[in-house]
Parts: sequence; C-alpha cells; structure tokens
Amino acid sequence: MGIVLDLRSALTLSAVMRFPLLSAVFPCMMLVSCVDPKPSSGSEVRETSGDLAEAKVPVLRSAYLEKNWGLPQITTNSDGTYRMRFRQGNTLNFVFIHGLVKPAATPSLPPDVEEYVAIDGPAKLTKQSWRSAVILGSSVKWYQNDTGGGADFPCYKTVDFPLTAPDGRKGHYRIEVCADSETKAAQWIRKMNW
Repeated sequence: MGIVLDLRSALTLSAVMRFPLLSAVFPCMMLVSCVDPKPSSGSEVRETSGDLAEAKVPVLRSAYLEKNWGLPQITTNSDGTYRMRFRQGNTLNFVFIHGLVKPAATPSLPPDVEEYVAIDGPAKLTKQSWRSAVILGSSVKWYQNDTGGGADFPCYKTVDFPLTAPDGRKGHYRIEVCADSETKAAQWIRKMNW
C-alpha cells in the first residue's frame, strides 16, 4: 500500500514539476465550474411547454400539413409566442409556423441572398424581389432567406404579418419553409388556416 501511495505522490509531483501552474489553475477551474449561472432577469424568453393553450395569440394552423405530414412538434414560450414545426417524413422539407405577440419590422427591400461557394471564401450576394402569397385573404410578402447547405434545403420566410381570427382576436405570424424547390415553398406558405 505504501508503495502505491509513493508512486502516486511521485507521479503527482512529476506533473506539478512539468506544469507548475497546474497546481494553481486546477483549484480555480474547479471553483468556476461550481458557480451558479447568473439568475434570470425575468425579461428573457424561455421555452415553457408544447401546450398551445399557453399561446397569447390565436393559433394559426395548417390542416393540409397535419393531414399530409402528421402532427407538428409544438413549442410555446414564456412570452406567449409559439412555434409549430412540421417535417415531411424523413426529408429535409420543413414548415415552421410562428405565432408572435409583436411583429419585427418589415424591411423596405428583401435582404440579399448570401451564397457561400467556398468554405473560406466570401459570400456571393444576389439581389431578389419580394414574392407574394395570399394567406387567409391577406397579401403577405416573402423572400428567400438562405440557399441551404450540405444538410439543409434553401429556406424561405415571410415577413411578420397580422391576421384576425374568427373570434376577433389578433395576432402576428411568420411562416418559414425549408424546401427542395421554390415552387413547393410557395405552395406550402399558402396552406394556412385557423
């Protein structure tokens, strides 16, 4: 037993001699890892559940996607917003419906599309025009958000837009579609209902 302790002591002493700062840094690293994170300020948005009853805006749905793709994954947040995520089988086609309490500002022009041709190279910027879709009687602008990548299809996004539900309540919404063709994205953006 004494030989084992002496061997451990020798190994520890050897490590300390090779790395003299290790004996000072290690206890500090342990203290830092044990510190609790800064408490929540109460103003940050947290994910709360998948219960749409917690949403503070009327719930915009897609009966078409539910019937053809299945039920969405639902996330609600502490600020009353929600997100529905639909996935078409095992493909990389996704549709997201965001229910928002407040809209983001609408840019006057759609953003340029950034396409990365080489990993280290600069992005190629391409100008684009607004596209338009009619969602529940309202004309909504949308655009290509990105070109996709190795594991993603291009993403298309609406600007945040207001809708009034049949019960008179109002909400703001954003639709995002990741699709293998712009034609499919244009079709799926329109497939919304109450």
